[in-house]
Amino acid sequence: MQSLLRPGVTLEHGDAARVPPVVLRTDVAALVGIAERGPLDTPLPVESMRQFHAHFGGFVEGGYLAWAARGFFENGGRRLWVVRVAHRGFGDDGTEAPNTARAASADLADAAGTPALRLAASSPGGWGNTLTLQWLASGAVVTAGRAVDAGRATVAGSVAGFGEADLVRIEQGPVVLHRVVARLDADTRTLHWIHPDAALRRPGHRALSGIDPAQPLRLVRVAYGLVVRERGEVVASHADLHAVPWHPRWIGAVLRLPPAPAGTGTADVPRPPPPVVALPFGDAGEPPLPLAVVPGQTLPLAGGSDGLADLLADEFVGEEAAPADSDFVRRRKTRGLRALAAIDEIALVAMPDLLIRPAPLPGRWLPEPPPPDPCTGCPPPAPPRRAPLAPVAGEVPGPFADEDVARVQSALVALAEAAGDRFVLLGVPQPLALPERSRSDTIAWRARFDSRVAALYAPWLRVADPRPGGTTRLVPGCGHVLGVIAATDLAEGVQRAPAIRTLADVVGLSRAVDDPTHALWNEAAVNTLRVERAPGAALCGARTLSHDASYRFINVVRLILTIRKACDVALRWTVSEPHDAALRAQIEATLLAILRLFHAQGAFAGDSEATSFYARCDESLNPPAERDHGRLVAEVGIAPAAPAEFIVLRVGRQAGTRQLELYARSGET
Repeated sequence: MQSLLRPGVTLEHGDAARVPPVVLRTDVAALVGIAERGPLDTPLPVESMRQFHAHFGGFVEGGYLAWAARGFFENGGRRLWVVRVAHRGFGDDGTEAPNTARAASADLADAAGTPALRLAASSPGGWGNTLTLQWLASGAVVTAGRAVDAGRATVAGSVAGFGEADLVRIEQGPVVLHRVVARLDADTRTLHWIHPDAALRRPGHRALSGIDPAQPLRLVRVAYGLVVRERGEVVASHADLHAVPWHPRWIGAVLRLPPAPAGTGTADVPRPPPPVVALPFGDAGEPPLPLAVVPGQTLPLAGGSDGLADLLADEFVGEEAAPADSDFVRRRKTRGLRALAAIDEIALVAMPDLLIRPAPLPGRWLPEPPPPDPCTGCPPPAPPRRAPLAPVAGEVPGPFADEDVARVQSALVALAEAAGDRFVLLGVPQPLALPERSRSDTIAWRARFDSRVAALYAPWLRVADPRPGGTTRLVPGCGHVLGVIAATDLAEGVQRAPAIRTLADVVGLSRAVDDPTHALWNEAAVNTLRVERAPGAALCGARTLSHDASYRFINVVRLILTIRKACDVALRWTVSEPHDAALRAQIEATLLAILRLFHAQGAFAGDSEATSFYARCDESLNPPAERDHGRLVAEVGIAPAAPAEFIVLRVGRQAGTRQLELYARSGET
């Protein structure tokens, strides 16, 4: 663009396209499942396993989510949205049922015995029951002073260390008062208990009462320190906390959750939450009183629950909200998978914990002592045996019935089809992935689905268990496959088939897959995971669950979905534009610009633009009868497999909305 330094008319040449071509990220994935900790039904982005642990905790026997996330990052994935689910039963009055997921907590009262604060674990779960709080005296400042102005202020020997909104303990013989510093005048060393400016006064500002103005006062600044321990280890330490709600270091302001990601586009990874948050019961007293805590006292949190024992399969998906629903009802329904609906950048989705088969935390014993050696007179005493390690206390969900799993997987597929820009990965229930079951059982499971936006992977993966005493664990392969697909997109583009790739973070499979089984599953569009060389496994398939041969391969379908989304984003401005020849020309130019961008990246099979794609938005597609009904249609064709085979994308507008329709058509352009 020319720099505009003087008044006048400037002419610039530009492309006929109304907006520049849209470049979309296709490697962003999402997982919905069970975690040790973290917010419920709230999508959060993470970009490393360290960030996952900071927000959602470690590996638990009651879920596969952490294993799936590790598989995603170990196989090249870079950005992952995570939604934690648990049982959340609600009563008619809006309160949560006793068997729901709850945060561990402890209540604090003020010096008068009035409930003041509830200190709670930052998220629901039994993990919060391992937290303890230790209170410390922090920043205590003591000085002498005398009351002036009828108790409205105090002139102190020194005001160093005091600040506005500080809570101060005021002593004179047996009289003890608590007041809040309304204003501090360092020049005159005056602490005002009532602000001189009436407009800046608060209800908590009070004059001194019941004291002798001729006698000295002892002033003590009241502040707190807090040390938080998890399983005995310090995880957080806070100094200079205050009980006054308008103090910048108020406990409720310091110990609070960071804001959740806002908007529907990309979002930065939020900072990890503090282990403990403070929830005020109501307005503080006037003036506020100190908390009823003893320095050095340890206070455990209790009452936390994971909410897994009564978890329902349908809670992974949520419910569709009706237009007439209240905000409360809408929040109750927008759970699990539906919580991801507003995140535009997500392209891949999986729900590993729908297939949960809880595994208890393994115990660990020392080996039996060796038998006495008859050749020695006095063998050394054998070391004492250690008791088995106690597993971490926690709820585990029961395995879901196959019909429930199939129903929720079908809902996952249906929501992806409705979204029009997402691809989902499915797995088979664990019993079907074991060697005791026939390979035809896996094919029967595949037969339940017919969708171009979904793929099925079998068998399960055996991965290393990082928990104490753990060896290996069987997990669904969706997290690892998501990582491979994301890495392929980043390195070679969405048009590249994610197959014949070696999976990292794998030591074996739930069952061996021979050549006949592989051939049978491949023909049925079950993407097979095989051990090509030990240790490890290879991804040996890239087929969708569609019975339509035009949408047989994952890369073809995902390429179409990506182009469709790019067209949708680039043409949003057309909804309110007048339908004329100029608008049609702009639409066609915009579509061609998008297709040329994909062609330059090698996304099409043709050698030239003419044999790779086309875009039309002309009079023949928009006769007067169509225009009279407020409809505008553009047609896009691409050749993802061969120059003469086109998948046609129709872009339309009707009554102020955009409509996109995909269908297969063979033939020359």
